[in-house]
Amino acid sequence: PQTPPYAAYPPPPARPLTASGMRPLGGMFSDIGRITRRAWWPILAISVAIWVGVSAVLAVITFAVVDTGALRAGLDTLGAALEANPEGDFSQAEVDAMTSEFSRAFSALPLGGWVVLGALLSVLLLIASTVQIGAVNRLGMDAAATNRVSWAAAWRSGFVAGFRLFGYYVLLVMVMTAAVVAVTVVIVLTAQFAPALAIGLGILAFFGFFAVSFWLTGRLIPAVAQAVVGRRALSWSWRATRGKFWAVLGRYLLWSLAASVIVNVITTVVSIPISLLFLGQATSTADPSASLGLALTLNLVLLPLSMALAAITVMGIVPIWRDLTDDPVYRSIDAQGVPVTPPGD
Repeated sequence: PQTPPYAAYPPPPARPLTASGMRPLGGMFSDIGRITRRAWWPILAISVAIWVGVSAVLAVITFAVVDTGALRAGLDTLGAALEANPEGDFSQAEVDAMTSEFSRAFSALPLGGWVVLGALLSVLLLIASTVQIGAVNRLGMDAAATNRVSWAAAWRSGFVAGFRLFGYYVLLVMVMTAAVVAVTVVIVLTAQFAPALAIGLGILAFFGFFAVSFWLTGRLIPAVAQAVVGRRALSWSWRATRGKFWAVLGRYLLWSLAASVIVNVITTVVSIPISLLFLGQATSTADPSASLGLALTLNLVLLPLSMALAAITVMGIVPIWRDLTDDPVYRSIDAQGVPVTPPGD
């Protein structure tokens, strides 16, 4: 007689999950290695392009609102005064001359104008950062899932997700600012009748601020990647990290530590020859205005490099997000909680 067929037996997962329901740490580093191999060049190039543009804008604004001739005259006056009196005991006439030149250098805008300009530049820097994060995350997500890495898709995601992230940052800043103002008012009112209690509340508020920031980081850091694929990333991250706070935060802090070491090594290797060149040029001239020009040039050169290296830290968020998402294109764990091996591995 024929024997009945055996029931299908699903094989056990090749790699066991951690107790948090996420892959072991090897999965995170495997994703990061895949991102590095398949997308390092577009990540670097797009990051540098964004911050070269920012540096160009900063240079144009500097030359537009700062009277460089007056600034150079003030620096020349300062250099001559220091050469005549190295101890810095300047005469009143020298002080008045330097004050006049430096005031004229920054007289293009009133005080309120400088405040507005500073706020606009802060917004520009934040938008550039969020656009870079969105583009890097899209490249990292495609590379980790062994999908085709597309420069055009990275730019599109950079602007779409970047402006979403900008909105999230502004929202969080507004909420935190309102909370700080409310706590400050309570402390000030308490100090009117109980100074000792106000001091205690101030100390408690100080540590509470860091505790809340720490807590929000663990619950909301995956939203940085989720913003690339959809809206409401903050609420999604809040739900997805429930019960996985320490797993998410631990992985993020671990990679942040590793990334800081990598960034410091690269920065040191690259900045040593640039710094030596700058010091050689600076010591060969006694002109303060020339030294200022060298310093500004050095900062404009190093800004794109340093911000491009910041993408290394962003790369570590993608593997964490992949362990939490149910997006069929990017997830690393299937509906049964079994790790998904990318087809290219």
